[in-house]
Amino acid sequence: MEIESDSFPFRRLTDGFTLRGVGLHSGRDCVLTVEPHDGEPVLRHEGAELPLRRLGLAGTGRGSDYVFPDGHRVRTCEHVLSALVGLGIWGVRLTVEGPEMPALDGCAQRMTECLLAHSEPCASGPDPFALALPVQVGDASRFVAAFPAPEFCVTCVVRYASPLIGTQMLDLTVAPEPYREQIARARTFAMEADLEALRANGMALGGSLENAVLVGAEGIRAAGGLRWPDEFVRHKTLDLIGDLAAVGRPIRAHVVAVRSGHELHLRLADRLRALLSGA
Repeated sequence: MEIESDSFPFRRLTDGFTLRGVGLHSGRDCVLTVEPHDGEPVLRHEGAELPLRRLGLAGTGRGSDYVFPDGHRVRTCEHVLSALVGLGIWGVRLTVEGPEMPALDGCAQRMTECLLAHSEPCASGPDPFALALPVQVGDASRFVAAFPAPEFCVTCVVRYASPLIGTQMLDLTVAPEPYREQIARARTFAMEADLEALRANGMALGGSLENAVLVGAEGIRAAGGLRWPDEFVRHKTLDLIGDLAAVGRPIRAHVVAVRSGHELHLRLADRLRALLSGA
């Protein structure tokens, strides 16, 4: 099916590339190889390979993990997948060495730059899933809902007790140019008060001020300072876009996320998967 590039832009990989770096949570060396692939996006790890849509999902560990049938998993996939969805690249094989995706710059900028350097625009791609009826997960205070719409757009709202963040909202139509300009550079962040507990639980071991924003009682610490005053909601939008890659194909829906996180994002992805399979 031919899709007009103006209404639903796509790109295709022209060749592959490899990225190396520490994992955000494990602190271990990790390697990601990105290659063109005919068909839907697939993830390869420890000799096993499956399409994204057939892998289990776990979002309770400060990131989005893809779980293989034997129980082993690849952690913190959201930033890499966000860049792919944001640029409209679907025919891809992702091979990971190590327990998680490399953290790189703590956002999707480096991945986006590499994808742009190794891809080209194309006018056709996988048929998008056009949502017919609204779907919602969560409750009245924290939820993610998807509504029928002619294109993929998101509205994201965050609210934190810290006055340095407070309440922020962002609306975005997901397409290569706005993604690259408004979302890709937004870094992951953490509360300084949570840092000790996170590291005691084996998380944030690869985090630093080079790949994350740290919010403390006395102020915000980050290399170069904040990139936008609302960098926090932009990063949550980055995460949301990447988490919905679990559907395995483009979607046409308006997704509204209010005080959400990876667990709710992935629950919505599971619901959309079920609708696609007719369950």
